[in-house]
Amino acid sequence: MDRPICKLLLSLLLLTATHAYADSSFVVSPSVGSASISNINGYKNSSYLRVDGSFHPLPEFGINLFVAGYSGFNSSGSGNSVAIKLSGYGAGVTGKWPVHPHAQPYVRVDHMRWNAEATGLGRTLAKDKGGSTGLAVGMQFPIKSIYGIKAEMSGYNNVSGADIRQFSLGLTIVF
Repeated sequence: MDRPICKLLLSLLLLTATHAYADSSFVVSPSVGSASISNINGYKNSSYLRVDGSFHPLPEFGINLFVAGYSGFNSSGSGNSVAIKLSGYGAGVTGKWPVHPHAQPYVRVDHMRWNAEATGLGRTLAKDKGGSTGLAVGMQFPIKSIYGIKAEMSGYNNVSGADIRQFSLGLTIVF
């Protein structure tokens, strides 16, 4: 991860860890969804899985780590089939507004380190790796004090030259 981002996340973690607050929590959130490449034509949507682990020292603020995997963006044209598989991990910060006990909008900014691999004709055609910053907007719906559901729209720009837009549904499990 980029050095300035690491320093920022570490500073935020240390600052919030020194603040004792009765409502601090840990949240695990697995999500599944559909992702599309918005600026390159000829590829179908890919399903993806993402798992977030978040520490919320304050109800309105969270620091999260995540892993994500995309099953493959397959070419949609006739001819030789090409698939682009993507996996990544990263860290971010989340701000949420508990405007209602059963509906909590949130926004998340994170940085994903990704690995991309294009395969076709029975072999690996290209590999690439890098990092991209993402933005997510979503809504959490707490059902009980320990679990709930969420819906989210998010995107990453310049992931191996492609812009990825995704929609997901997930669970929230609070510890």
